[in-house]
Amino acid sequence: MLQIRELSYNIGERELLKNIHWVINPGKRVALIGPNGAGKTTLLRLITAEIRPAGGSIIKPKNYRIGYLPQEEIAVGEGSILASVMAGQGEIVQLEQQIADIHQMLDDGIGDTRALLQRLGTLEARYDSLGGYTLENQAKAILSGLGFRKVEFQRGLVTLSGGWRMRVYLARLLLQNPDLLLLDEPTNHLDVPSLEWLEQYLLSFSGSMVLVSHDRFFIDRLSQEICELEHGVLTHYAGSYHFYEAQKTLHEEQTLKKWQELRAERERQQRFIERFRYKATKAAQVQSRIKQLEKMQEIELPPPPPQRFHFQIRVPVNSYHHVLHIQNLSFRYGEPWVLQDLDLDLYRGQKVALVGVNGAGKTTLTRLICGELHPQQGLIRIGERTSIGFYAQHQVDALNLKATIMEELSATTSHELQSKIRNVLGLFQFHGEDVFKPIGVLSGGEKARVSLAKILLSPVNFLIMDEPTNHLDLTAKEALEEALTDYDGTLLLIAHDRYFLDKLVTRVLELKNGRLQVYEGNYTDYLDRRAAQESDRTELDRASEITAAGAEFSRKKTKEQKRWEAEMRQSISKERNQLQRQIEEAEKRMTELELQKTDAERQLGDPATYKNGDHAAQLQRDYARIKADMEACVKTWEESQLRLEQLVEQLREIKNKG
Repeated sequence: MLQIRELSYNIGERELLKNIHWVINPGKRVALIGPNGAGKTTLLRLITAEIRPAGGSIIKPKNYRIGYLPQEEIAVGEGSILASVMAGQGEIVQLEQQIADIHQMLDDGIGDTRALLQRLGTLEARYDSLGGYTLENQAKAILSGLGFRKVEFQRGLVTLSGGWRMRVYLARLLLQNPDLLLLDEPTNHLDVPSLEWLEQYLLSFSGSMVLVSHDRFFIDRLSQEICELEHGVLTHYAGSYHFYEAQKTLHEEQTLKKWQELRAERERQQRFIERFRYKATKAAQVQSRIKQLEKMQEIELPPPPPQRFHFQIRVPVNSYHHVLHIQNLSFRYGEPWVLQDLDLDLYRGQKVALVGVNGAGKTTLTRLICGELHPQQGLIRIGERTSIGFYAQHQVDALNLKATIMEELSATTSHELQSKIRNVLGLFQFHGEDVFKPIGVLSGGEKARVSLAKILLSPVNFLIMDEPTNHLDLTAKEALEEALTDYDGTLLLIAHDRYFLDKLVTRVLELKNGRLQVYEGNYTDYLDRRAAQESDRTELDRASEITAAGAEFSRKKTKEQKRWEAEMRQSISKERNQLQRQIEEAEKRMTELELQKTDAERQLGDPATYKNGDHAAQLQRDYARIKADMEACVKTWEESQLRLEQLVEQLREIKNKG
């Protein structure tokens, strides 16, 4: 346990931290949040004793080990990636060298052999107790999880970029397995697969952890407690990020109500004092009221939050129902194929996420849809009355560098939204006279925000957005979330901000090995479905391993044969029960869908249905969805039945061998 008592820290005249009290309990995962400049990094540096506080104390047990990943790039030394990670375990590395030296002395016949062997036994026992024999495998597993390939383990650190060197340092910290792990924006240097691996690793981390991150999805999946640092004060909330949001709102409402009640009471007492101050018969009561006022609790209202901008995006002209049709699409720049045999249909109003590892082809697919690239095979058809707005980092090259920000947006903004240009620019941090700056003098991040604002205000009905949140603060992200939630056009999103995706999309497209897999639901649903599929594959792999092992056991002793047969029967029985449940669920679902299909067909056959155009269109969408769901159910049922027949045949073979 680490305890912080009355900790304070000043920067010049400014009191950055005010009498902080904090207990970090063993095994707790805590998210430390707050606005930029609130002092989060400073608090972490105080915990690690990099800097000294103005007052207060930090109490920790003897030999308490703290691992700290800072935001800024740090020196990780020279040598190979693997050696650098293992160097974090100093005692093990020293023991390994000492053991190697003694082995060399024994080989060379130097020294007292008996004494050397006794010393070697002591060193090896200590080495084993510290996990030295498994250290290298652990280091390699962590490096693989963080995105390094096996062929890179011996690569020199000097050849790595800053972001990859930070991954090496993070791997070193994880291998050290400290009592307290302090992570300051660890997601800055990770892609989604590495981030998901880190989440799973930290969920099983046995020590305490303090996490500073702007990735709300990352915080929500990991944190058991939220500590908010704001205006020098640390406030504790027990629960996840979602719980914190609700509790903070409630806390602010309660604080405001109490402040209003105290103000009303203070004014009432003050009126009594003023009215009877000079009346002798009321002198005692007046003095009593004055003392009550002096003792009355002071409540300090927090400063008002930053101004929230709200804007709605409404399409000027609706597209037809079918927005995008892709059939047998394949594309490559050289060898091999980047995309192969892709089929996809998007419909008006859908909000879809496109996910996949870096290099999977996500940006390539969006550029094909926009017509910037052309497929070698297959076709892409854009629906009638569909107009595309494409936001990506390279789109900043299309900006007119001589125009002012205001001129650039006014030139393409629809007539209905002209009055909202200032509000949207304010959301993207362009205030006052900033809007009259020429595009050419802006930074890369500022140009990206101008390009994003321009797309949002354009008269389009199909938005394709590649990493739209990269240059936005939390306030801007939330406003963009609200706007896109209410957007009545079609949306295709690529984003590393998984919280952003989770709130917006109802369908996830995963690009993997050049193929496209469709998952219905939001990002969390996608993760759950994918995890379930991986679990099923693991079970099948295990059954295959047992089957292969069985062939070997059949040539051995009868006792081993019986053990193998029992294990096989148990494994097959478990999988058979699982398949039977899947078949029953599929049959139940098919019955439900058949009823829905019959009802939809009845309504579609009724001429009265088409008197309400919106209702008829929605009914047609529902009918298409029902048919797709039925096809998926039938496929699941057929695959499960086939596998069940295979298992029955396996059981029959086992029985015959017995």
